[in-house]
Amino acid sequence: MGGSPGESALTWSDPIDRIKGLGIPRATFLKEQGIATVGELLLRAPIRFIDRRISPPFNSLVSPPAHEITAIGRIESVGEKFPRRPRDTYATSGRPNFGKKRLICIISDGTGTLQGVWFGEYRYYLSELTPGRLVAFSGQVKFFDGPQIVHPKVTYLDDDVDLTSRTGLVPVYPSGAEWERAGLSRRQWPRLIERVISMWDGKGPYMPEDIRIVHHLANFTAAVRGLHRPDTPEEYEIALKSLKFAELYHHQLLMVALRRRRRRQDAVRLPESGERWSRFQAQLPFTLSKSQTAALDEIASDFASGRPMYRLLQGEVGAGKTIVAFGAAALAADGNHQTALMAPTEILARQHYENALKFLEPAGLKAVLLTAGRDPDEVRRALFETSIGGADLIIGTHALLQQRVMPPRLGLVVIDEQQRFGVRQRALLVEKGVRPHVLLMTATPIPRTLALAHYGDLDLTYLDPPEGYLRRVKTRLVNEGARDKVFEWLRGELAKGRQAYFVFPVIDEGPAGLQAAEARFEPYRRIDFSGIPMALMHGRKPVEERVAAIEAFRRGDVRLLATTSVIEVGVDVPMATIMVIENSERFGLAQLHQLRGRVGRAGQTGVCVMITTDQEGGDAWRRLKVLETVSDGLALAEEDLRNRGAGEPLGTRQAGVMKFRFADLTIDYDLLLSAHQAAEETLDRWNDLSPFPELRELLRREYRSRPRTILAG
Repeated sequence: MGGSPGESALTWSDPIDRIKGLGIPRATFLKEQGIATVGELLLRAPIRFIDRRISPPFNSLVSPPAHEITAIGRIESVGEKFPRRPRDTYATSGRPNFGKKRLICIISDGTGTLQGVWFGEYRYYLSELTPGRLVAFSGQVKFFDGPQIVHPKVTYLDDDVDLTSRTGLVPVYPSGAEWERAGLSRRQWPRLIERVISMWDGKGPYMPEDIRIVHHLANFTAAVRGLHRPDTPEEYEIALKSLKFAELYHHQLLMVALRRRRRRQDAVRLPESGERWSRFQAQLPFTLSKSQTAALDEIASDFASGRPMYRLLQGEVGAGKTIVAFGAAALAADGNHQTALMAPTEILARQHYENALKFLEPAGLKAVLLTAGRDPDEVRRALFETSIGGADLIIGTHALLQQRVMPPRLGLVVIDEQQRFGVRQRALLVEKGVRPHVLLMTATPIPRTLALAHYGDLDLTYLDPPEGYLRRVKTRLVNEGARDKVFEWLRGELAKGRQAYFVFPVIDEGPAGLQAAEARFEPYRRIDFSGIPMALMHGRKPVEERVAAIEAFRRGDVRLLATTSVIEVGVDVPMATIMVIENSERFGLAQLHQLRGRVGRAGQTGVCVMITTDQEGGDAWRRLKVLETVSDGLALAEEDLRNRGAGEPLGTRQAGVMKFRFADLTIDYDLLLSAHQAAEETLDRWNDLSPFPELRELLRREYRSRPRTILAG
């Protein structure tokens, strides 16, 4: 490594333009693909490997091998076959029976032939498998009119992979017409990577040597080479583990450093108890649960420490998060400081305000409401009370972010359903105070993997649900064929005076077969549920109409509320006991769990019926079926993580897997935990990382590249 004599070696952070011989067109194309530096190019892993070690000549396949093989050959012929059964089959059955339709592709390696065989749905292969094309079939060999592999894994080679220079693992890189036009065919990719590795100085993102040794990791140079040119699968696995650990370790160093930095800052010191706190407790019509009491003890301890609190309060629907927030507001008021509570919807903000009037005003706290849909005179009064410090609790939606909202003694910021706000929105509210304490709340269960990866710089508090709460909703999964029976049952229940939600995945018509709230409301109102008072609510309705619809539903004037997932948070109608969810396969398990939490809230048993277009035994059916028996939100969130990926609660992306290049949060929890512990140990020994200037610079770059969050100190 290190380049030719007289040339300076490539460094990890060098722009790809410095790669000799790359050329402007290829460099431009790579940048468009998000590959702008030498390091980003070297971390672009092959999409798969062809294992030449298990590629025997076809004429040697005289009996089935005990293991899977990779058969590399050129396509000789492709065709569909419909094998007939004997004539007497026709006579006994009364109809012709041609057996299973199948696709057969014969490939040759010059020594013999082998068949690839597909049954059932194989139309995709008909267009891709063409005579003369070079392919690799991987799978278990069986014999039927010669060697064959049923449903092989296919790699299309098209002469773009160098199969002559290596006998071990041959890397296969991305390909396609646009890659080839840019001069990056599958034959050119390996040559480019080999050249860059030879020109690279071998230094990458830094890791202390003792960390690498303790965790049995390859050094960075060996890891990069093992990623692209492993001699064995074991070498590749060690390389992959080492690169996963490195990115998790660097990420956790950043999270732990941020957390420690905030703990060194000063914040307003608030009392652990006081007159209004005592009055708040005394006038509650119920006793706080052990979990709520423990959460408030932790918050009070944070307040008294004089260090800024950054705490995430997680609890399922009905766990009592709002009461904990109100208790924290009472403690802040005893310290002569104001609290701002921001909610994602007008309905939820109004609900918090009504509860504040019920639970906080008797304790001597004044609450005001700031939302876009309020009467202008009420808004002016609320702004005045906020600005003079007369309001102890300011509740609102995004309206709290306006410049004219300036509480002079802001000591506590509470953000409800915090994942529904953008990074900058959360920051703007916190910046209205001088290092106020921050309490984030969410009803979405967070798997332990995500808690450590996403929230490693927060303190986490989990509220247990009320005893028996999770058992109050019966869940049933049905497919489209049962729709008439579901509707008949629902009409009967509504006729008895019960109330129900009808949830749709979208507002307007979308792809074929997707039920939409706007499209289905009138047919349901006029035909299917004729005579039953109905209302329609979704996110594009004016705020006044949404509030009116939910209030009519709460009073019982509306019996059936057609809606989208806008009711997932903030809608509390205790007498609603039924929910029917259309196209339930369009929702995640955690979201469905949140939705069904809207029923069975007043001690009555709720029923949630999920209608799916999938058939029994299908992938979606199997995924949704778990909701019938599992009522633990955390277990469902873990399953959702495996099925759908992670998302980025602290960033701007809310779906898809968190942006780790190699680590997979669905399977790498143990590695994440090891990386976290290693980061803690590193900062325990060198809190400023002064012996590691490369590591300090890496974290500075990483910190600068991340969007500023309310958690950035």
